[in-house]
Amino acid sequence: MNTKVFQLVVLVSLSLLINSTAKAGLIINEIMQNPSAVSDTNGEWFELFNTGSEAIDINGWTIKDNVSTHVIDNGGPLSIAAGGFLLLGRNFDPAFNGGLTLDYQYAGLYLANASDELIILDLFGNEIDKVVWDDGATFPDPTGKSMALSSISGDNSDGSLWKESKNLFANNDFATPGSCNTDIGQNCSTQVPEPTSIAILSLALLSIFSRKTGLLK
Repeated sequence: MNTKVFQLVVLVSLSLLINSTAKAGLIINEIMQNPSAVSDTNGEWFELFNTGSEAIDINGWTIKDNVSTHVIDNGGPLSIAAGGFLLLGRNFDPAFNGGLTLDYQYAGLYLANASDELIILDLFGNEIDKVVWDDGATFPDPTGKSMALSSISGDNSDGSLWKESKNLFANNDFATPGSCNTDIGQNCSTQVPEPTSIAILSLALLSIFSRKTGLLK
C-alpha cells in the first residue's frame, strides 16, 4: 500500500475516532421548550452535558430540528469542560429570558411545545445526539417546567427517561440550568469511557503508517 493510500486511511480513521469520542461524551440533558415566566421567544433554551474525560469545542457545530438550522458561530471556541454543562438559548439577556445566564444565543431555531426534535451535528455533519419529543405520548409535556434527563447512562431518545423538573428556578419556572438534574434523581458522576473498536483501529493504523513513513524507527 503506497504512502498516499495510508495517509487517506489514517485521516478517515482519525475522523471516525474524533466522532466516536464526541458522541460518547456529549448529550442533550435538559430542554425548556415551553416556559411560563417569559415568552417562548425569550425563554426557550436547552442544555448540553459533557460526560467525557476531555473538553469538547462545539464552535462551528450545527443545531437543528426538522425545519430550522443554526450553525454555531461564537467568534472563537465554545468549549464544554469534561463533566461540564453548556446552556444555549434564544435570548442572552437574563432580564428577559427568565433569569438565565446563557453560554450562547442562537437564532432561527424554535422548540415546539407539542412535538419537535433537537439534533446536534459536529463539524463533519455527523449526528452527535438527537432527542425527539412527542406531545406527551412518551415524553413529558410540561408548561413552565423543563424536560430533564434522569439518567446520563441511558438512551436519551427514550421518553421514559425524561421527567418534568421539580426544582423551582426563577419567576416560578422549574429547571436546573447549568447543573445536574438531581431533583429528579440524576447522577452526573462520569467515568472515562472504554476505548472503542474504532479508536483501537485508528491507533493501530496510525502506528503502521508512522513506521512505514519513518516517523517511528
